[in-house]
Amino acid sequence: MKSELDESVITPDIKPKKVYMKVAPLVPQVVQMRSEGMTLQEIGNKLQLTRQRIHQVIKGAKEMEEITALWGFPFSNRTFRILEDLCIHSKEEALALYKSGHLYPGAVWSFGWKSYREICEWLEVEPLPRKPRHYKCCIHCGKQT
Repeated sequence: MKSELDESVITPDIKPKKVYMKVAPLVPQVVQMRSEGMTLQEIGNKLQLTRQRIHQVIKGAKEMEEITALWGFPFSNRTFRILEDLCIHSKEEALALYKSGHLYPGAVWSFGWKSYREICEWLEVEPLPRKPRHYKCCIHCGKQT
């Protein structure tokens, strides 16, 4: 026999999880609508998104365009920030860090395997399966300390 207390524990009032929509496929459509002169509100109404979310999509598209123009590769915002954190200004510098074993996930905050594979794709090198053995040496000249 179940009591009222048992039933409330068994069947709690849980709200269903909100389904999030990926906006990456919408970027070309949003940019085209905006270039045709539609307002953010009109675009939002058509795509069932808020005006603020449409603004964020357009802002993200502009940032991606700037990153692609700067590096010649469509890096994610996180990977772009990681390159800045590592003070990498060219493909040659990134390749030198890769060859010296200093370019690996965990080298800086939020540098994970996804960004590492993205950078390796840009460098046209094979990602290392694990963190290389790290000897104490200068990252610029390679001298052991």
